[in-house]
Amino acid sequence: MSNVHYDDVGRDFDAVRDRRPEARRIWCERVAHHLPDPPPSAIVDVGSGTGIWSKALAETLDCRVCAVEPSDGMRARAVEARAHPRVEYVPGRAEALPLPRESVGAAWLSTVIHQLPDLPAAARDLRRVIEPGGRVLIRSGYPGRQDEIELFHLFPGAMRVAERWPTLGRVISAFEDAGFTFDAIERVREPTFDSYEEMLELLPVMRRSDSALVDLDDEQWDKGIAAIERAMAASERPWDLGMDLLVLR
Repeated sequence: MSNVHYDDVGRDFDAVRDRRPEARRIWCERVAHHLPDPPPSAIVDVGSGTGIWSKALAETLDCRVCAVEPSDGMRARAVEARAHPRVEYVPGRAEALPLPRESVGAAWLSTVIHQLPDLPAAARDLRRVIEPGGRVLIRSGYPGRQDEIELFHLFPGAMRVAERWPTLGRVISAFEDAGFTFDAIERVREPTFDSYEEMLELLPVMRRSDSALVDLDDEQWDKGIAAIERAMAASERPWDLGMDLLVLR
């Protein structure tokens, strides 16, 4: 769990997370690759936030999406910014999903695994609501596998926070104990910032809304800004972001 006040940061979250249509396209293509053809008629987006992925997946897969999010503020922003006829935004937690047994064909979890207070319970409830043979697709960074997240190199304190998140092995074990089997792990890369100037402009917003950055003190923050300024002086460009897609069935 983090110290981000999610009820208050819906617009901040969007300003950072919903800038690049190309990133959404890349991930939705990878999700479609790992689903049956035709894709399931209904999926659940767990920890759906402001609905960025809920709407994108509904449009890509032509399916219904139950977008489950505990934060009232994030859901309100989702309804305001991403209303869609095939997306329903509902309150709920991963450990007690507001869905009937075997009612969806897949689950999507994006950068939320480290927020779950009871990962085994969440895995068990996903096993309850996903039909036999359905998939769980998890977009995340994992300790020891976060080498392509540039912000963690610029702000080592954020890396230290992220290295306390659940390991890949722990996540797989929790889902295997719940009755799933490991299917695939792949590294997916997406464009992030066009320039370090753009990154600097958005960093204050990110500091309020990113669970790895929110607790950094001013000294750590200033060192990271200085590192970015050195990269700018050397005419360098920001990295693409590389994160893992874990697939279970």
